[in-house]
Amino acid sequence: MEQPLASKGLRLVTLALSITLILILSTIAYSAYEDLAYVFEGLGSGEGMPQFSVNGTHLALSNLVLANRGVYPLHIELSSQVTIGGVDLGSASTGKIIIPPKTQKEINLTLPLDLTRVYSDYSLLKTMLFNGTMASFRMVVGFGLQPFVVASFGGGFNSSIGAALDDLAFRLQSLEPMNDTHVKADVEMEFTNRSPLMINGVLHAALPSARQRNLLYASDPLEVSAPPNQHYLGHLTFQLPKEEMKSGALYILNLVFETVGYKYEWNAAFRV
Repeated sequence: MEQPLASKGLRLVTLALSITLILILSTIAYSAYEDLAYVFEGLGSGEGMPQFSVNGTHLALSNLVLANRGVYPLHIELSSQVTIGGVDLGSASTGKIIIPPKTQKEINLTLPLDLTRVYSDYSLLKTMLFNGTMASFRMVVGFGLQPFVVASFGGGFNSSIGAALDDLAFRLQSLEPMNDTHVKADVEMEFTNRSPLMINGVLHAALPSARQRNLLYASDPLEVSAPPNQHYLGHLTFQLPKEEMKSGALYILNLVFETVGYKYEWNAAFRV
C-alpha cells in the first residue's frame, strides 16, 4: 500500500536534516583537527616554534605564530608559570585571543619574574651561587572553536641553571717586592654568572700564616658585581712578609661573601 505523500515528505526532510547535520559535524571535526594539529605544531617544532628569553626580571615568549585554517573562529589562551628550585617566581596569561578563520596571529607573552623570592631564601640562594639548580616552565593552552569545541592541554620543560659563581677560580697573578721585608701578592678571582640573578656583594679574603698559628693576613674588601650571563674578573691584594710566600706552595684562602644580607664562608686554594 502506498504511503501518504505527507509521510514521504517528512522522511525526505528528516533525511536531509540528518545529512546536513552530519556534514556540519564533519566540517567542525575537520576544522578542529586542523587547528589543534597546528597548535601542537606551533608549540612543538613547526614554524610557530616559540622563542624564550630572560632579561633577569622578565621571561618573554615570542614568535609563537598560530593559524586558523578552519571555517570557525578560533580562540586561544596561554597561561604560564615559572619556578626555580621549587620556589614559585610568577605566572601570567595572555587572556582570550580570537583568531578569525583563514588568518594567523603572532602571540607574545611576558612573564614577570619575582627574583626577590630567591634572594630571601637562604638555602636556595646558596645553591644558586655555588651549585646551580633547576628551573621549570609550565604552559597551559586553552583552545576552542566558537561556539562548538572547547579543550585545554598543558606541557612544560625543565632547564638547568648554572651556578652564579660558576667555574670560580683563584690564581696568583703577580708577586712584587714592596721593601726588604714585604711583598705584594695580587690574587686574581674569576667566575661566570650563569644564573638569572644579578650578583652584587662584597668579598672578604684572608690568608692564614704559614708560620704562626691563628694569624691571618687580610686583603682589602672586593666589591663584586656580575650581571646574568656575564664573565667576572677581580683582584685581591695582600701585603705579606716574604717568608709567607714560597714558590710551589699551595695556599688556602679563607673567604666570606656578603650579599643581600647573607654571609657565605668557604675556603679556596691557589698555588704560587
